[in-house]
Amino acid sequence: MSTDVAVVGAGPYGLSVAAHLKHRGLSVRTFGRPMDTWSHRMPAGMLLKSDGFASSLCAPVPGWTLGEYAARSGIAYGDRDPRVVLELFTEYGLAFQEHFVPDLDQRQVTGIVRADGGFALTLDDGTDLAARRLVVAAGITHFAHVPEPLRGGGDVVSHSSDHRTFERFAGQSVAVVGGGSSAVEVAASLLDAGADVHLLARRAIEFWPGPTPAHVPLWHRLLWPESGIGHSLMSKLCQDHPDLFRLLPTRIRLAILHRHLGPVSGWWVRDKVMENARVRTGLTDIGVRSADGRAVVTLRGERGSTDEVRVDHVIAATGFRPDVDRLEFLAPDLRADIRRAGRNPILSRNFESSVPGLHFVGVVAGGTFGPLLRFMVGSEFAAPRVASHIAPL
Repeated sequence: MSTDVAVVGAGPYGLSVAAHLKHRGLSVRTFGRPMDTWSHRMPAGMLLKSDGFASSLCAPVPGWTLGEYAARSGIAYGDRDPRVVLELFTEYGLAFQEHFVPDLDQRQVTGIVRADGGFALTLDDGTDLAARRLVVAAGITHFAHVPEPLRGGGDVVSHSSDHRTFERFAGQSVAVVGGGSSAVEVAASLLDAGADVHLLARRAIEFWPGPTPAHVPLWHRLLWPESGIGHSLMSKLCQDHPDLFRLLPTRIRLAILHRHLGPVSGWWVRDKVMENARVRTGLTDIGVRSADGRAVVTLRGERGSTDEVRVDHVIAATGFRPDVDRLEFLAPDLRADIRRAGRNPILSRNFESSVPGLHFVGVVAGGTFGPLLRFMVGSEFAAPRVASHIAPL
């Protein structure tokens, strides 16, 4: 079998790119389970951090924003309030897939090598496929990060992306390590399930303020403009000018990517977690070892004090680290030829890597285009750009 373009990944970015390419008449094969990260790797009932107006996939025709889908389906929706429920977003993504990418192939790509000026893909059932171009839209779960000090716990330690529901922890003691939105959401879900929760973090837990007032002073709007990735002047610049971000020196790009939009949680879970979980912050070191089927968590404070907490399980809500080398379906020699900024590929303005015909979209493109590519709204920039380059009208 052969195709013009193979898209690896069926989350918001992969589906958006595939929809635009198919709309331009190309032969496109898209691989992956649709909306897999959102359907299976995030806490059920979670509210999205992104506002409704910034939570749409990018369609090649009008009528397919999240708000328009909700209106057709008779579902309550607001651009800013009420918050978007995870299940609504997942349902919307699946409807988008069925409409624009009905031929999605849910087999997994297990290997990709260069061949005959393009690429040869191997699927999990042994089938081979040739593609002239390749778009990698790998989701964040490829990059789940568990720090080395937490790995000594073996089976009593898991990553937050390993869980969708938490009923199995009812009546158990669970330590959640992390200070960002993932950690706080997991802690809230564990509390709802009836667990005794310890929330352990290096820094103070920060929360977004409550809903934006209806009337905001002009000076506030100028200093803290609204954008799809956050309310600040830096966020607005990152969303509106990703091409300028790409031209910054690599050191500055990576510094902004690392520091901007740090761990901040939704205000809607603040009281539940801060009033009911055992929250400890200001920890300089957190380690785990297993003992008698339980986890022993060692804690070191900023002033050198030490302590231990014994729990039934530890959940590392320690985020994701995009890294080309963790995309093991790409052949080692193919990965070795990809020029990088840190662990991320360096991309052209058309999202093409240093390997001709190999494109990256989504979180791994952040090293080139900035924080915008860590958010769903970034698909509105990436999908049309990739499609117009591969299949210009």
